[in-house]
Amino acid sequence: MADNIIQEINKFRTYKFDEKRNRVVNLKNSASTNIDEFMEIQNLLDNNRIVHSFEKNFEIQIIK
Repeated sequence: MADNIIQEINKFRTYKFDEKRNRVVNLKNSASTNIDEFMEIQNLLDNNRIVHSFEKNFEIQIIK
């Protein structure tokens, strides 16, 4: 994934990109998750045509 997209994801308070797992990680529990940030990240990935899947606790797996 492009560095500029990773930098954009890492600007969010609730989410960070884990390069080892190739996953957008939710730093909060499900009840404290910022859904607006989740939707913004989903939009960012969709607009850049990055294939992904949703995992438990509002995490996003990047598919190569």
